[in-house]
Amino acid sequence: MPDLRKLSLIFKREYLTRLRSKTFIISTILVPLAFILIISIPIGIQLLSSGSHKTIAIVDQTGTIYPRLKKINADRYKDFSEFSDQKLRDMVMQGKIDGYIRFTGNMINGKSTPELIYSGGGGLSFLNNVKGDIREAVRDERIERAKISPEIRNIFEENINLATRKLTKEGKEEEANAAFYSAFGTIMAFIIYIAMFSYGAIIMRGVMEEKTNRIVEVITSSVKPFELLIGKVLGVGALGLSQFLIWIGATIGLLAGISPIATMILGPEMLQNMAGSQATARQVPALQVPSVDPIIWVYLVLYFLLGYLIYSSLFAAVGAAVDSESETQQLVFPITIPIIISIMLMPQVANAPDSTLAVVSSLIPLFSPILMVARIPITDVPFWQIGLSFLLMAGTFAGLMALSAKIYRVGILMYGKKASFKEIIKWVRYR
Repeated sequence: MPDLRKLSLIFKREYLTRLRSKTFIISTILVPLAFILIISIPIGIQLLSSGSHKTIAIVDQTGTIYPRLKKINADRYKDFSEFSDQKLRDMVMQGKIDGYIRFTGNMINGKSTPELIYSGGGGLSFLNNVKGDIREAVRDERIERAKISPEIRNIFEENINLATRKLTKEGKEEEANAAFYSAFGTIMAFIIYIAMFSYGAIIMRGVMEEKTNRIVEVITSSVKPFELLIGKVLGVGALGLSQFLIWIGATIGLLAGISPIATMILGPEMLQNMAGSQATARQVPALQVPSVDPIIWVYLVLYFLLGYLIYSSLFAAVGAAVDSESETQQLVFPITIPIIISIMLMPQVANAPDSTLAVVSSLIPLFSPILMVARIPITDVPFWQIGLSFLLMAGTFAGLMALSAKIYRVGILMYGKKASFKEIIKWVRYR
């Protein structure tokens, strides 16, 4: 039975010493800033891309296509019907216009294809927009010439959208917001992945430093190796939990502030453009950010803690088995394999959260901290699956901690000898 007084001393030392460190303070600040950056980049891209202006000269021999293109985008398409092809080429080369298109009657009849002669700038987005505008203008002209009735034309042009609403277990309807929750679950899974890896590495380096500096010889004279291991794992785990709670609080605050700030920056016109041409200003009064169920935050914390406990016990065993940073690569690689597999499976799990692959893989204890966190915001994961994953993770931690304690007990006082897998197996068998 561990001495609780000694355990608490080790816990306080590990927690308070690292809590005051610059590394903890900087990393605590950086993650919310990174979250702001992730949100700001798409908005910035939208603002910057909306400011780009291209001028396409239209030579319309039909007299019907240019008015339609002007109606679609008057800033982009200009009438240059009186100019020759050579004059337009010279203007493109001089940068006065970005390109030109000549329309003939055969193009409307489908006997020839319009050609854009341009400077090569603008990228795929620009070309796709021009292609879409021309397709719409030529299609409308063909419909006009075919003397199709307005009713049939409206049916042909009508865009059918699909609205989605989620029916809760209580029978209430609410917005589905599948895209938001999918992105949210993926981001949270990545944060847990980074946190588990980072704090596991802290445990490993801390054990390694104490071992190489011979500090551990003094400590183990009054504290059992198992007590030292448990104290370290719990102390750094409490530190990680503190940081994780700060990150969650910052994320909740950011999610609450995104809507008014983005609405103020973008304005109603930009939001209307982002929502689509079918939306009206009344339909898009502000950028709406869905709320996150508080139970999801609770699950995030629990999966982070259990995931950390599982991997930290393994990282601590590696730190006890080696004498230098260079020797850790061989032993750390098997630990990182489950994490890498989890990241590789995450897109498939996010796309089909109720599939057999998603259910089975998220119940595997070494995968659960990442994959179950990716599933929970997207779909209604049955409680038996969540409970079973908790039980499996707790059992895995208990087994790995007992195994790591045996390695730690021998390896922490072993110097000058590179530990192989065969040697570590011998340490596990020691009584």
